[in-house]
Amino acid sequence: MKLIFSIFLLFTFQQVIFSQVLTQTVRGTVIDKQSQGAIPGAKVMVLDSQPLLAAVTDNEGNFQILNVPVGRLTLVVKFIGYETVTLGNLELKSGKELIVNVGIEESVTQLDQVEVTFTEEKSETINKMSTVSARTISTEEAGKFAGTLNDPARMAQNYAGVSGVSDSRNDIIIRGNSPLGVLWRMEGIDIPSPNHFSSLGTTGGPVSMLNINNLANSDFYTSAWTADYGNALSGVFDLRLRNGNSAKREYLAQVGFNGFEFGAEGPFSKKSNASYLLNYRYSTLGVISALGINLGVGTAVPQYQDLTFKFNFPTAKLGKFTVWGIGGVSAIEFAATGVADSTNLYSNPKERTTFSSQTGVVGASHKYFFGTKTFSELILAYSYSGTTGAGDTLSESGDFFNTFGFDRTQQKASSNFKINHKINARNTFTTGIIAESYFTDIKDSAYSFGAYRIISKNKGDAILLQGYINYQHKFSDKLVFNGGVHSQHFELTSSNVVEPRLGLKYNPNKRHTISIGAGLHSQIQPITVYFIEEELADKISYPNQNLGFSRAVHNVLGYDIQLSENVRLKTEFYYQYLFGIPVDTASSNFSMINEGAGFILPNGTGYMNDGTGQNYGAEITFERFLNKGAYFLFTTSLFNSTYKGSDGIERNTAFNGNYIFNALGGKEFQLKHNLTLGFDVKVTVAGGRRTTPIDLEASKLAGSEVLYEDQLYEDQQKEYFRLDFKTTLKHNGKRVSQQFSVDLQNLTNQQNIFQTGYNANTQKIGTIYQRGFFPNVQYTIVF
Repeated sequence: MKLIFSIFLLFTFQQVIFSQVLTQTVRGTVIDKQSQGAIPGAKVMVLDSQPLLAAVTDNEGNFQILNVPVGRLTLVVKFIGYETVTLGNLELKSGKELIVNVGIEESVTQLDQVEVTFTEEKSETINKMSTVSARTISTEEAGKFAGTLNDPARMAQNYAGVSGVSDSRNDIIIRGNSPLGVLWRMEGIDIPSPNHFSSLGTTGGPVSMLNINNLANSDFYTSAWTADYGNALSGVFDLRLRNGNSAKREYLAQVGFNGFEFGAEGPFSKKSNASYLLNYRYSTLGVISALGINLGVGTAVPQYQDLTFKFNFPTAKLGKFTVWGIGGVSAIEFAATGVADSTNLYSNPKERTTFSSQTGVVGASHKYFFGTKTFSELILAYSYSGTTGAGDTLSESGDFFNTFGFDRTQQKASSNFKINHKINARNTFTTGIIAESYFTDIKDSAYSFGAYRIISKNKGDAILLQGYINYQHKFSDKLVFNGGVHSQHFELTSSNVVEPRLGLKYNPNKRHTISIGAGLHSQIQPITVYFIEEELADKISYPNQNLGFSRAVHNVLGYDIQLSENVRLKTEFYYQYLFGIPVDTASSNFSMINEGAGFILPNGTGYMNDGTGQNYGAEITFERFLNKGAYFLFTTSLFNSTYKGSDGIERNTAFNGNYIFNALGGKEFQLKHNLTLGFDVKVTVAGGRRTTPIDLEASKLAGSEVLYEDQLYEDQQKEYFRLDFKTTLKHNGKRVSQQFSVDLQNLTNQQNIFQTGYNANTQKIGTIYQRGFFPNVQYTIVF
């Protein structure tokens, strides 16, 4: 509390003694959205500035506007023959230059100038060929919204169709699909789960490695994505790292739930436009736990650290080169207390468990322009992800004996080469090839019936090849067609798939948009599943290497109406049919469709691609974009998600919550010209997790939990409810910007259920609850 009070005093003292109007520089680049070529001669203006603050882009499309007053501002970008773009409510801080990269679209009608009078929609994506179920996630939103912990994955859970009913993990569950179906991509390369404490093959985790201080705006898809994305069934998160400031050195320090953090960026020299961006973060959870705040891990203290970097080297004749990377390590040890602990959501009180994970990706790219309408890009990358763990069980005599252990690693070498060509204002196409080589090393063992059993011990490799073509045709400025084909070949199982994609967007006028999207999507199984051993007659085999792709057909119809300059209403209706899902060869209720929202993946054998599933629903988004310091976002999702195992019985999937409602809003108040106070609130109401009834009498006889397997996922936990409230104080001083926030998560201390289970000691069914009230305090300084 003394530290918090001292920070408040610092803010107050600075704003009293420093009252002159502060200014900063706005710089950036204007490019053609289709060809990505520079637009020289475009006019960039600060709206409503007196006198007018403006600049004209140079031959490289760059612009610079000096002496812009700090605070919120709106930029207008104009160029003859192109649609005018308005970027509203950009935040300019005294401690950091504002760098804005803008893509503008050439008008098909070729008028001298086509005006767009409304603010650029945040539903518009960076990918020029997306049509439906897509949105750009801005880094400002990730930092502004209450309850997100600055995590892009938790940020995405606020949008229609995405479920976020777990306080302990950030799995992205889209329209009732498994989070295994999500594709993470960074800088054009498919990457492993960017989370601390994540297990090999999963896509979520308790703590994100992603740092919004390093990210640029990124695209998020929930269905029917374009043909340049593959190996995914439920969604795509296409991440981009921002470039460092190429003209001025800047620094950042931050402390909060996500860790102690320090960042630096700037030019390598004043003679070139080359820049660097570096950020390092170390866990603060030990400090938070010492304060008595429940982290959901009992007395254990999670430890983690991560590093993100990007080096950018533009050249005059050879194109642009970049080198980038992200990596993190994490570890935790759960002690065997022998006593049940309601604050520990992860371990058995009679088991001493250790777990560690390591994830890293490093890549390099080269982008070269052949004139103004064509470019090629080659990206090479290497990724590593590994997990190790062990469990020691406390015996009745008080001694420990080892019961399980694992050591799993996966390395991947990746490449992505593409060519983009804008034929004219109406036609653009992109084609590319993606190659991925997987190398796995898996060692799993467990103690069973008086002996240790090797579950899996092998090394293996596999190659996944993908190719795609995207094509966009503008019949007019009102009617746009996006189509393409994606293909995949998985060398390990000799499986091949061809996946057509299409989208059509019609704007009868500036206020209304009708969109239709459809596509066939396919995904290989988690690599670890293919290398599970089966031993018969002293012969080892890998029966899961007969598995092909899991597949899904997506169909989406959307309608979007701009109710006013900053308010819109959007609806989407969808149907998804999943097939080729791995299920047991023998009649059972098992399906891979229900896996992926935890730390363990199936380790069985004898699967076949005969499972099916379906998801259908309706979504509504009612939104006011940030304007005059205020915004709101209401999303409602009604859906149904079912599947069939090899027994042919239709059941709820594990992710069939049926409904989700989110309400978010916020308001900024300008206390002084350099001091802003903001309030943000979020309410989530969602259907509870699906569960299977426990047979209490059978559990008593067995001494362990026994479920009614014929009633799999028929029960549902009580409704999930959470209220978050955030207060933020921002101060701009001379060459220094500071921000202090208090995010009160689960303000009402709601007891949302984590899990129910049979307690052999009490012979009763017990309940463990998710994290209660959690205050997240964060301080940031930029200079």
